[in-house]
Amino acid sequence: MDTPELSLRELDALFDQAPVAMVFADRDTRTMRINAAFRQLTGLPDEALIGRRPTEFDMADRVMDLDLIERTLAGQVIRQGVPVVSMPLEQAQEAGERRVYSWTAYRVMDDGQVLGAAGSLTDITDSVEAAAALRQANARLDLLQRAGSQIGTTLDIHRTAEELARLAMPEVADVVTVDLLDPVLQGEDPLTGSPDQLRFRRVAMRGAASVVRPGFAVGDLITRQATSRAMTAFSRGEPMLMRNPAEMRQADMTPCQTQALLERGVHTFVLVPLTARGVTLGAAGFGRAERPRAYDEADARLVADLAARAAVHIDNARLYTREHDAAVTLQRSLLPRDIPQVAGLDIAYRYRPASGAAEIGGDWFDVIPLDHGQVALVIGDVTGHGIPAAAVMGQLRTTTAALARLGTPPDQIMRQLSGLVAAHGEEAGATCLYAVYDPASRRCRLASAGHPPPALRHPDGATELIDLPPGLLLGAGPGRYRAVDRQLAEDSVLALYTDGLIERPGEDIGIGLSRLARAIAAGPLRPPGDLCDSVLARLAPRPRDDIALLLARTTATPPPASP
Repeated sequence: MDTPELSLRELDALFDQAPVAMVFADRDTRTMRINAAFRQLTGLPDEALIGRRPTEFDMADRVMDLDLIERTLAGQVIRQGVPVVSMPLEQAQEAGERRVYSWTAYRVMDDGQVLGAAGSLTDITDSVEAAAALRQANARLDLLQRAGSQIGTTLDIHRTAEELARLAMPEVADVVTVDLLDPVLQGEDPLTGSPDQLRFRRVAMRGAASVVRPGFAVGDLITRQATSRAMTAFSRGEPMLMRNPAEMRQADMTPCQTQALLERGVHTFVLVPLTARGVTLGAAGFGRAERPRAYDEADARLVADLAARAAVHIDNARLYTREHDAAVTLQRSLLPRDIPQVAGLDIAYRYRPASGAAEIGGDWFDVIPLDHGQVALVIGDVTGHGIPAAAVMGQLRTTTAALARLGTPPDQIMRQLSGLVAAHGEEAGATCLYAVYDPASRRCRLASAGHPPPALRHPDGATELIDLPPGLLLGAGPGRYRAVDRQLAEDSVLALYTDGLIERPGEDIGIGLSRLARAIAAGPLRPPGDLCDSVLARLAPRPRDDIALLLARTTATPPPASP
């Protein structure tokens, strides 16, 4: 049975009733026929469309690239016979609405003759916006994930603030500023109460070429009125969203800063408090100049999340810095301010705390004059860091001095110290090297509790590491600490040090010991102070760990004491 052909009336009905906007144009791209959906899409009557080329449509209130449509129809579709399939076309309307259409067009022929072109437009705005929203959500999630690994890599306040600025620009802003309350940077608690003015210090700033300096530079002190809208929101711990220049002026962050931002093209801004553990530490600002789109509530939530992550790390750095400074102060107070000069020895020392953000350790040393012109030289290193290590170190130094002045032999001193450390728990431990020198006989008696061996430079410049029985670490349990006697010639140099001078990550300690021996042997014999400086400059210009270095040069034998 033959299938009946569709009648012209049925084809007309099919064309007119199609829900997709459809149009037919002749070989000159003049519109010959449209359907109801096309009329609705354009909002124009037939007489404004029929017989006209696309560029002749009167669509002033609905901006679309009609030139592109006409060129493509004439050149590609009608002349070359190459169809257009799902080409996106954007249309902007006076009300600010933006629509996106998928355009398909193909050449129509009959018996080898080109009749024109047929086309269709499908509104895909919702799917395009959904896809854009999904991409934006994925981008924001990716940004927050990267924030977890790129913000807070160190316990340094300024570095953390800079990491926040670097991540946010250019991802979500063309300018980023990070300002901390000045008391926070001074190691004090943030301001409490209701001060009339809030003092901030700019600690980080990044901006596009057009907004390199938005009013204040890093290091500048910024005073803001506590009663301004921006500071009122700041005091409540709330982000301040400024969608346009008018709202930026009304927020009154500071007249100077607002004007500088506006002059550099910043047209939208978000000011976010940096709050961690209920404490507000400062504020981060995010602005757009080169991006035309204003910030919205979703953007404000995103930058607030970034700021919250940074604030936790900034607070960690603040608390660490406070404890670090307290530990440094405590340790310095427990170390000798001046060492006594004793007959028969020329003594110098250097103490270097770890550089950067590393924690303070428990390195210590002492020089203790004894009866009959003898002198005890002591150096040690408590395991752990911070105030607990410094406290143990202070106890060890005090106990060692008391036992030494009682004439206690080195091995017994070590056993007493080991019991003291053990009383602090299983995790406590320390190394120690104790030496007693008698200038009259030039005999030196040494004992070690797991400490690196002392170095000895002979008068001819040759240097050796004195081989001592290692002994157990202090606190590791009962053990023997056998002492060794060495005879020291005049102009010998005995070097006692802690492991921060010789150890490097991933390197065998023997390499560090060899490096130390070469540094002590280098050059002619110099005063101990100069030799201390030379050794430190060569081996540890920026120490990763605390270093204590004690050098003692033997001098001429002192005359016997008068009867």
